[in-house]
Formats: sequence, structure tokens, C-alpha cells
Amino acid sequence: MRTTFYIVGFFLWVAAASFGQTQFDPSELQARRKAALEKIPDGIFLLHSYSGLKHWEESGFHQDSSFYYFTGLANAHGAILALDGQQKEAWLFVPPRQSALGADLHGFDSIFVDPGAQTEGALKIEHVVLWDQLMPFIESRRKSNAKLVLYTDSAGQTGSMYGEASIPPGLEPLENFHWAWATMLQRHWPDVIIKDGFAVLDEVRSVKSPTELARLRKAAAVTADGFWAGVHAIAPGKTQRQVEGKVLDACLESGSDGPSLWPWVRSGPYAMGNTLFEALADYRNMDRKMQSGEVVRLDVGCDFDMYKGDFGRTIPVSGHFDDGQREVMELLNGAYLAGVDAMKPGATPKDVFKATLSFVEQHQGELKTAMAKEAATDALKRLGFPLHGLGVDMAEGTPKVFRAGNVLCYEPLFSAGGQAFFVEDTFLITATGHEVLNPALPYDPKDIETAMSHK
Repeated sequence: MRTTFYIVGFFLWVAAASFGQTQFDPSELQARRKAALEKIPDGIFLLHSYSGLKHWEESGFHQDSSFYYFTGLANAHGAILALDGQQKEAWLFVPPRQSALGADLHGFDSIFVDPGAQTEGALKIEHVVLWDQLMPFIESRRKSNAKLVLYTDSAGQTGSMYGEASIPPGLEPLENFHWAWATMLQRHWPDVIIKDGFAVLDEVRSVKSPTELARLRKAAAVTADGFWAGVHAIAPGKTQRQVEGKVLDACLESGSDGPSLWPWVRSGPYAMGNTLFEALADYRNMDRKMQSGEVVRLDVGCDFDMYKGDFGRTIPVSGHFDDGQREVMELLNGAYLAGVDAMKPGATPKDVFKATLSFVEQHQGELKTAMAKEAATDALKRLGFPLHGLGVDMAEGTPKVFRAGNVLCYEPLFSAGGQAFFVEDTFLITATGHEVLNPALPYDPKDIETAMSHK
């Protein structure tokens, strides 16, 4: 009888969820949790969902990535997922329903999740209980294990961008949700070991399932529409903000749920590596009018069902590269594709960087323009370039050794003459090598110029 109840509850849950995002098969979510549980035999992962409402300027509520990855719950507020590595089971602690908020959202889109057997069966989580049972749960585990470890998630680069040192010494974290959660746990249980488990979670998340890859392909497709809208909006006298708007409009028209990142339309000196992240602290996003003779970093990404797009190219504001810019682009593309050729199972990021820099070294003596020679010299001073995972987060960790199923973005940056040149695609590591996950984009400067002329 109980099995029948679970099955009926599951189908009711899925039917309700079908009006929102496309949910994952609960069995896949269960397998993810099992993989994480195997890695923490000495303790418990405590993953807290986000709460509150989206900011006015955000496209939608954004769930904590790790909480979402292991539960599939895109909107759950105030919930805490405990992955008990000692008992090899999962607990979901949920708050009681509050007012009528979220009355129109159900299933995997629910804001408040009901405790009990129906939800346990639908989510394939062993225990779904009210959150007032969290403290007794941890206390019972402490009694049985004096060396209990509580793992939290710092969220890597994404988490660090919430703020790391915005308060005087001696006070506790303010903006950074992840740090505040870990600090709160340590204050309440000062004798318990608190560890950052980001690396463990990231390793589990790094190999994408077929369902995840389908979402990433769709995210790449809608991102491509945004990219081309941005390309065709670039012109002398236009502002970066105007191009940003065209990118977002095209993504939404194509079925995106919103931006994966606010479009990086960085022109002239604002495309340089030392100013890229400065814009993230500026109200106007370092907006400026684009000028003829400059190049633009067009780096965009759009969401689909929580998964991210991310790729881009260097675009000439006037529609044409000059001789120096063209030679830098050709050098960059050759070095980039040499690095890409090294992407395969068993390879490492160092292999990619070595192949990229070796290409520059081999062709440095053939360069003719002063700008290209400066770019080569600058590149050879570097130890590596941005290479990061992509999935439910914009900047997931970089695997130490590539495995089939990894999804990676590679984005080397060459600088010369006060200008910056960049290229980026999204790659899937396959059993035999790699595959470009995003729709084909031009590399050759002439092909980029031709594409700009065909508006």
C-alpha cells in the first residue's frame, strides 16, 4: 500500500512540476547524492538553499547551485539538505509554509516543500522533515562521533564574488551567504570541525549527465542568438549598454530564462584584463561609447533551465581589423586551437596552456607587426589562461585531470597596444577527445568582418 502511495504521489508531483522548469529524474538526483555521500565518510554536508526574494534588477530568483544540483528544487526557500556520510542517507529540513507566498508554484518549483512520506517518495530523499529537527539531528550525530566534521560549500569563485573582506577584523561575515553559514555553525558548535567541501562537491558536479548536456546545448543555442545580436549592434558611437540590451533581448526571444552573466561588452581599454572585473563594482558597468579603431570583447551567456551558456569573440568596432589587430587575432586563434587540441580525457590544464604557449613561441619569429610582436611577448610571460567548468554555475572549478563528461570554457587573452584580444568556446570532453558544445562561430578575422557586414 505504501509503495502505491509513493507512486501516486510521485506522478502528482511531476504533473504539477511540468508547468515550471523541466525537472530531473529523481533517480538521477539520488545518484548524485550517493556519489557525494561516498566522499565524506567522516561527516555531514550541510547545504542551505537561498531565501528571500530576487533583487528588483535580477531576471529571476536564483537558487544556490549545489543545493539545486542535489535536490532539483529551483525555488525552495530556507531548506537545508544534510548529506550524512556516516549513515549514507540524505535529510531535507524544511521550514513550515509561510502565508500564501508561492501558492501558484508546485512540485519542483515549490517555494515551500511539505515534510512527509509523499515528498520523500517524490524526491527519493530518505527523510523530509521540519527544520526544527535539524539541531537534534546534528546533536545525535555528535554523540555517536566525537570527531564529526560538518562540511559546507564556499561555492568557489562564484561564492567569493559575494564579498570576502567587507568588515573590520573581529566581526563576522556580512554579504557572503556561504561564509555566514559556516561561521554560524562554528559559533554554535565550537568543538566541531567545519570544512569547506567545495572541491568535493565540484568533483561530483564536474561530469555532466545526458540531461545536463541537453540543457547546456540549449543554453548554448539561445546564447548564440544573443551573441549575433550583439555583433550586429556594435558600431562607432554606440554605447556598450546599447549592445548589452540587444544581447539580452535576443536571448529572451530565443527562449532563454535570463542571462547567465550580464553581457560583457568591453571596448577599448575596458577590455584589458586588469579592468574586466572592475566593472562588476561599478553602477554603470563601466559603460562608454565605442570608437572606430577599437576592438570589443563580446563575452555572453544565457540561461536555460538553470544551466549556463558562455562564449564569445573579439569584434572590431568599425567592422574591420587593421593589420596589427588582424595579425594578433591570427596568432591568438592559432595558439587557442593548439590548446584546444590538447583537450581530451587524461589531459590536464597545464597541457592546454603548454600547447597554447608553445604555438606562440614557435611562431614568434614570423610576426611582422609591432602589435603582434608585443602580444606574443605578453603571452609568453603568462603561466596560463582562464579555463573553468560550466554547468549550473558560471564558473565551476577546473578539473585537475580531464574526464569524459567535463564541460569547460577556455578563454585566453592576448594584450598589445592598449587593446585586448580574446576568444572563447564551450567544450565537452568526450571519450576520444572533445566537442565544441556551442554553435560554430568564426575565428578568422575575415570571417568575423564578413559576418558583421551581413546584418
